[in-house]
Amino acid sequence: MFRFFLPASKVQKDRRIMRETDTRMAKYSRRGLMFNIIAYSVCLLYGEFVTQNRDLAIILTVGLLFSTVLRGYYLFRFEHLYPRAPGRWRNHYFVATLIGAFWWGVILFSITVKTKMGDVAPLLWLYTVVFFSSTAHAFAPYQKFLSYYQFFGIVPAAVAAFYIQTFYGYVYGSIIFFFYMALAHECRLISENYWEKLEASYALVRKTLSVEEEKRDTHADVLLSKEFLKHLYADLNNVMRVFEGGVPAAALTEQSEDFRQDFSKLSRNIGDFYGVLSKELVLSDEVFNIRHEIQHLVAEFIDDAESVGVQIETALSATLPMRLKGDAARIAQIIRVLLTIVLRDVRNSIVLVEVEFLREYEAAGELYVTVGRSVKAGVKKRFSSEVKQSKPKEDLSLIVAKGLSDLMDGSVEYSESVDNEQRFRFNAKVDVAEISGQLDYHRNYFAGKSVLLIHNSPRIVDIKRQELDALGFNVYTETKYSRAIQNLLDSYKFQAPIGSLIYYYEPNDDSVFEFSQSLVDNRDLQFVKKFISATRKQQNDLRARGFDEKSGFHFIDKPTGLFELETVFRAVLTDFDEDLQFKQDEALKKVSLIFYTQPEQCSERLLKEVKSSLYQVTIVSSMAELLNFTSGEWQELVLFDCDTTEDIRGLIDMLRHHESSQHMDTFRPVIGVCTSKDEMEEFAYELGLDDFVDMTNNTKKTLRSTIEYWSSLG
Repeated sequence: MFRFFLPASKVQKDRRIMRETDTRMAKYSRRGLMFNIIAYSVCLLYGEFVTQNRDLAIILTVGLLFSTVLRGYYLFRFEHLYPRAPGRWRNHYFVATLIGAFWWGVILFSITVKTKMGDVAPLLWLYTVVFFSSTAHAFAPYQKFLSYYQFFGIVPAAVAAFYIQTFYGYVYGSIIFFFYMALAHECRLISENYWEKLEASYALVRKTLSVEEEKRDTHADVLLSKEFLKHLYADLNNVMRVFEGGVPAAALTEQSEDFRQDFSKLSRNIGDFYGVLSKELVLSDEVFNIRHEIQHLVAEFIDDAESVGVQIETALSATLPMRLKGDAARIAQIIRVLLTIVLRDVRNSIVLVEVEFLREYEAAGELYVTVGRSVKAGVKKRFSSEVKQSKPKEDLSLIVAKGLSDLMDGSVEYSESVDNEQRFRFNAKVDVAEISGQLDYHRNYFAGKSVLLIHNSPRIVDIKRQELDALGFNVYTETKYSRAIQNLLDSYKFQAPIGSLIYYYEPNDDSVFEFSQSLVDNRDLQFVKKFISATRKQQNDLRARGFDEKSGFHFIDKPTGLFELETVFRAVLTDFDEDLQFKQDEALKKVSLIFYTQPEQCSERLLKEVKSSLYQVTIVSSMAELLNFTSGEWQELVLFDCDTTEDIRGLIDMLRHHESSQHMDTFRPVIGVCTSKDEMEEFAYELGLDDFVDMTNNTKKTLRSTIEYWSSLG
């Protein structure tokens, strides 16, 4: 595509400077639009041109209005359109402006020729000279565009003046032509001077910032080193105290594994910190699924936390892109550290992990992860003083996390609110992997359906209400189980039945079991679809008490996010709708899938399930074959056999690089599946997988349902 401006210097590539330049240009252009309409209207109202050339006047007016509306679209929606793609906005606006300048030239030519340089022509000429002189400074930075703009707007007037072949026509034509030449020369000088000044100022600012940053980094390194050495000394003291305390050899043997793990962790921290301090630690730049990685990280801590009365939930922004580009393993390391510290020595609290992404540019932004804890509402008064005393203790891992965040142009900060909520906030600069910013859920998929949400924490109720609302549900909320039954019954009484309800299992809370039993006993509510958010361990406890799928209960894994909500609701609602199930089966037959495996080593169970499926399968066993198929006809999904595939991270990186080179707006979902490596799930999402199916112990999450869901996202 033809471009009127190609950035050549650092100044012209600086987004802040270019935004200021374009904002100034847009501001002056908005004024110019109004003045053009006013000047044109005045000339037509007080001249004889309209009465003598009515049809031509109508054509000229319609053309001017069209070009004005076209330019106005880009100018008055500047704040909305510009951040998405500054270069594209600029180029489109230049094209629209040139159309407007060309039409203004047509107007000048037509009026000059028809009036023989009489009537309102001199007035319109005078306005044109003044207008183009005043806009020169606003458009001057873009010299190439400005030369076209002035040519289309001014030169037609000179041509018209020569065309009428009168003495005054030749005089006016010559004057306006020389005016165009002089203005073009002046604008070239203004443009060169504008960029030279900015480059000089930019260089000075960069040098100043560089000196300040060097001082700040030196000071930060000193502080970080002091903190690190202090905590290192404390850790080594704790280990040496065991040996110096005369612990029996038998006890040491029993604790040898703990010592080995402590020394291993200490060694990793020292190695990471040395890499941070020496700037030798290199962060990888990989595509990964941030939404699923966060959910999986939190899931690691849930069972242990809830055993001591701590609820953990996530609040992932509905606009958080599914895939980002950065060091997935290091980001996971930092978040694990923050969760470990926040959960240490805490009871009867709510821990909330909030994730937001601020998109600063088209393909880059800043990731914010806040891990905070607060006392449960029911025990706040009794427990508040203890919370004040139990400020999270910093350790060696947190110092390393701070260093890693600094490498990502971010930070880790601690804050405490007036109501004793304690928060760690981690932020980092990351890139958006896909231009489309694809999400892992279908917005408004359940439009028209209603659900009752029950949770004893008003804050979590508000967060989950927003998530259900994003899925299209009509959401009703309640914080008391005692009122929930009546709300459901009232909805049927007033002929606005609530079709589903979702509530959260809490350990050692008998009211959950009483409420569940009430749902079973009440025959009026037998058709309400009941969903319980619980960990896999808690789900087994509930099934043992008789609250299982046969009794009409369905389980959603904790932490419960948009992806988890939609997948379970879709599966349950499909079972109750034969037409919908038939449509999904038909859609599944059209899905084409690449299965990466080593056929001779692949599990018979997995191979049989893949081959007997409804979808079209292509089996490949090398990266060359995979890239060959992804270059041809569109394949919706890539499935990796994690049992037989080595270096999954490297293969996914090559696939993503290949997709990027093809300028794909949206990447293919990559799903991992295993039948023997139970531990694989611990780091699956750090390898770049979008989803993972563990066929060893998770019977609820099937390969078919997973493929069906991801294929529908395309």
